[in-house]
Amino acid sequence: MLFSIPESGWWLIAVAATAFFMVSMPALGKGMKLPNEVRSTWEEQNRRGKWAFYLLTPMVATAVLATNLLRPEPAPAILFLYSVVFASIPIALFPVRARMLKDYIAQQQNPDIKIKPDRLTTAWVAGFISTVLLVAVLALMATPYGQGN
Repeated sequence: MLFSIPESGWWLIAVAATAFFMVSMPALGKGMKLPNEVRSTWEEQNRRGKWAFYLLTPMVATAVLATNLLRPEPAPAILFLYSVVFASIPIALFPVRARMLKDYIAQQQNPDIKIKPDRLTTAWVAGFISTVLLVAVLALMATPYGQGN
């Protein structure tokens, strides 16, 4: 069932997952309330990093796909894993974005003090991504693929 989608369909899914990633990552910060002294720094960093994000993300994604497609595994399996990873990152960050922003604000207001990573945020993101990848790999292992797929 998983690989009943033709390879061209998996390419479209991979492109859609990349587009979802590129639209949702910058949108994570929308609607968040920032103190005025931090807002100007945040906007300046966003302006500087925006071109790099929109230029480098597709280039890196293309390099990752090209490298992995040289492997002997069928392309749909690699495209499936690629799509799962790119789609799950923004979903993992969304519930903890306020906590991450709080740490960012604390770092900006006290640059000489080392801010420890929030353990709950770290546990959530690592646990969520690990669970998603485990489920994806299990789905991959449980799905037979062969001739014609």
